[in-house]
Amino acid sequence: MQITQTGPAPAPVNLTVDHQHAPLGVAVPRPVLSWQVPGEAPASAYELQVRGLDPATGTALTPPVWATGRVEIPDPPALPWLPYDGEPLTSDADYTWRVRIWTDSAANAEPSPWADSAFSTSLLDGADVVADWVEPAQTPVELEPEASFATLFTPQEPVPAGDKLHPVKLVRQDLPRADVHAAPITRARLYLSAQGVIEASIDGAAVGDTVLAPGWTSYHTYTEFEVHDVTALLADPAGAPRPHTLGLRLGDGWFAGRATITGESGQYGTLLRGWWQLSITRADGTHLTWGPAANARCTESGPLRYSDIMIGEKRDDRLAAAVVGWDRPGFDDSDWDPVRIIPTAELDPATVLEPFRGEPVRRLLELPAARVITTPAGETVLDFAQVIAGRVRLRAVGPAGTEITLEHSEHLDADGNFFSNVQGPNKDQRDVWILAGTGTPQDPETYEPTFTFHGFRYARVTGYPGELRAGDAVAVVVGSDLEPAGDFTCSDERLNRLHANTVWSQRANFLSIPTDCPQRERVGWTGDIQVFAPAATNNAQVHTFLARWLRNVRADQLDDGRVVIISPFAPRQAAMEGQPGIGGITAAAGWGDAIIRVPLALWERYGDVDTLRANYPAMQAWVEMQSRQAATELPPRLRGAEWEDTDRTSGWDGLDDAAAARQRLLWNSRMHFGDWLAPSTLSSGAPDAIMTAPHLTSEFVGAAFHAEALRTLAQVAQVLGHSDDAAAYRERWEAVRAAVAAEYIGADGAMAPDLQGMYVLALAFDIVGADDPDGGARRRAVADRLVRLVHEAGDHLDTGFLSVPFLLDVLVDSGHADAAWAVLMQDTVPSWLYEVAEGATTIWESWDAVAPDGTVGAMSFNHYAFGCVDDWLFRRLGGIAPLAPGYRRVRVAPLTGGPVSWARSHRDTPFGRVEVAWERVDRAAQDANSAEAAADATAAGLAAPDSTVHYEVTLPSGVTGELVTPNGDLRELTSGRTVLVA
Repeated sequence: MQITQTGPAPAPVNLTVDHQHAPLGVAVPRPVLSWQVPGEAPASAYELQVRGLDPATGTALTPPVWATGRVEIPDPPALPWLPYDGEPLTSDADYTWRVRIWTDSAANAEPSPWADSAFSTSLLDGADVVADWVEPAQTPVELEPEASFATLFTPQEPVPAGDKLHPVKLVRQDLPRADVHAAPITRARLYLSAQGVIEASIDGAAVGDTVLAPGWTSYHTYTEFEVHDVTALLADPAGAPRPHTLGLRLGDGWFAGRATITGESGQYGTLLRGWWQLSITRADGTHLTWGPAANARCTESGPLRYSDIMIGEKRDDRLAAAVVGWDRPGFDDSDWDPVRIIPTAELDPATVLEPFRGEPVRRLLELPAARVITTPAGETVLDFAQVIAGRVRLRAVGPAGTEITLEHSEHLDADGNFFSNVQGPNKDQRDVWILAGTGTPQDPETYEPTFTFHGFRYARVTGYPGELRAGDAVAVVVGSDLEPAGDFTCSDERLNRLHANTVWSQRANFLSIPTDCPQRERVGWTGDIQVFAPAATNNAQVHTFLARWLRNVRADQLDDGRVVIISPFAPRQAAMEGQPGIGGITAAAGWGDAIIRVPLALWERYGDVDTLRANYPAMQAWVEMQSRQAATELPPRLRGAEWEDTDRTSGWDGLDDAAAARQRLLWNSRMHFGDWLAPSTLSSGAPDAIMTAPHLTSEFVGAAFHAEALRTLAQVAQVLGHSDDAAAYRERWEAVRAAVAAEYIGADGAMAPDLQGMYVLALAFDIVGADDPDGGARRRAVADRLVRLVHEAGDHLDTGFLSVPFLLDVLVDSGHADAAWAVLMQDTVPSWLYEVAEGATTIWESWDAVAPDGTVGAMSFNHYAFGCVDDWLFRRLGGIAPLAPGYRRVRVAPLTGGPVSWARSHRDTPFGRVEVAWERVDRAAQDANSAEAAADATAAGLAAPDSTVHYEVTLPSGVTGELVTPNGDLRELTSGRTVLVA
């Protein structure tokens, strides 16, 4: 149905550039400009204009750098994105843009009012990065001995942090002072980066509100720089120029501090450097560029005695008085040390500076302390009632020299005592604050760490002067500043808590990069985000965040095509390759597949073809590497060897021609993590139980994921217009999936190992298909065996990292929705709702992180991976699933016949907000038989046989969809609000 507008259309809304609202530093030369059409009528045409701004006056320049004129929009509309196609954008420049639309295709129709927005560019060309680096005087970070994966889980003897860490560096530089005749500054931009982490100030005022800048990238390849508008800090009245001073604080960060799995120091380098470039324009058009110079001075004598990402921070405020005003004009720095100025070309280790793209890390929320606990052990512990990533802001009054220690944990032990739930080297999570003695009850001293963060709900406080009250402490939540994207709620409060737990885990672990956990490892495990990316898109606008992270993955890809298991992948981390066991794995099936599956999720949920295109060569290299290994290597069972043996090319002479031909299609020779953390594989509790899943499942997992990589790569190639590639990948996929089925799946559907996850992957990846020559008989047999295993497990899941995202979908799609409901609603271990019943506020790393007997495990209580079920909640209960990229068409097919009686969800799409609400109404029984049937259904958690479902669906302009009723009927949906009963 075509909806037409009477009178002028409403003005477009939600204008963005490169998926951000009025961004200050657009990092790409051809950003996409987008807008949304309010109301129901789709736009039939648009007109867009972009104008540069005069940097001296801020007025719009003519003519526009891009003017489209009226452009007709196809029906149905494509994605509401328009790649910039005007004159080349200039670095370090400001632009204004406006757009208007028509919703009536008549030639004399009136357009909408103009909608206006603005953006600025960063330094788009490497040639525009002209400033040098500044290196303060310092002792290099001492490199710790190379560690192994085993040390991650080994209790460590504590070493005083002060014995191995060094102070935060302060750098000050007086900026050139203008003479009285100079025109006033009308525009100023500060570009800022570091080898380390950095904060800047001008005349004592903080520059920006970002935290842990410039964030974590593959520093040995590239380092990003932020941009800040500092006009207000530098603008002086005409004829009265003031002196100005730039201050820098430099901490170790991910570059030189303790980081990655093993917590080693000096992951990328041992010396901290800062980089800044100040771009200034005066009212008369004069343009100046300043950078680090020899007049800068530095010291380590400030109050921050150390500040490490993992270990924590020590601040001695007794030292603050000696550096009061250090970042203001007039400070006496005569006893400070000189700095070293380093041209970029001479930097060692080398890096390339690139503009930061996306949303920086900021302080997101503040949570007051819920209570102050005195534990059975007599210790004082703050409880913030929510597991987070962040730090504690504390206030206190006490004598000078009072030392307060904050130690952080995510869980108390079974007796209610403080318990450090993370193990391994340098995982202290301990902050130390020494009072200056200057506080009063009316104006207490305040402390918040600077260059660190922790994963915690509880903080043990020792040394606090007087009585610690809940009002004296606040938990500051830190993370990448992503806009929310959607929400889900339903009639079962346990599922609502499960959804909230997923959101909190995502918030804690989307911190510069997508990490696995915010306390023990804090690294970008590719497998975790591979399984979680679809769910992530529902909860936050992660488009640019994940596209930015994928730049790291490409930078870290090895020359032979392997996609590493962690990205950023620090050079010291690479030293673990080849170590015995899982610690020596560098690339793994399901982990490396993030290079395909994450861009594919961004295409599916946002319609983003650019990210597919940027990652396509890396996808091809990953898959082609697998094909090469498949053609020459055999699994250990066929060569009489162990997984750790590296001679993988023997054993071919023992195979007949058919077996050899099949094996040359199977990527099954390498040990992977397999279906990691499948519950039954850990049931022995033995120290080496963690190796069971890799040993049992690597062979099939590698082969199955190779088949799926070929299928998804064919899809990507088709979207990008590479038809020949797509045909070749599809042809190979058909051959590989047939080989996988022949090698691992019996005619009766049996598989070895006989684990739920193997059957789930065989179904999810169509290794056995409904359209196979057997009419789908083997697929049905595989599904029946999966259901048998589920029931034999007492309706518990037994799936690991790689199979759990698909478990509920394959059960529903194979006609076993009852089994899916049984697994979802299970509330004993292992299950999602067991965690909820145990009071979880985030997603746990392990299903039994708190055992049924109350024993608390030394593991992460904030791992989002198993929260991938949240995507199922949105799609299969909330009823919002994409039928076309970017939700241009939507499928509304909620499961209304289970124990959930109503659900509401919304999702902000590129076109606007999609909202779905449904409620099942069980009509009053008219006789004893129907009453008895209704009671039986209620007891089983199912819909009564005479129930109806009320739907309310709202689709934004330009979006259509289909609604699937409980009996399978299809109803077409159009833009606007639809209410119906089925």
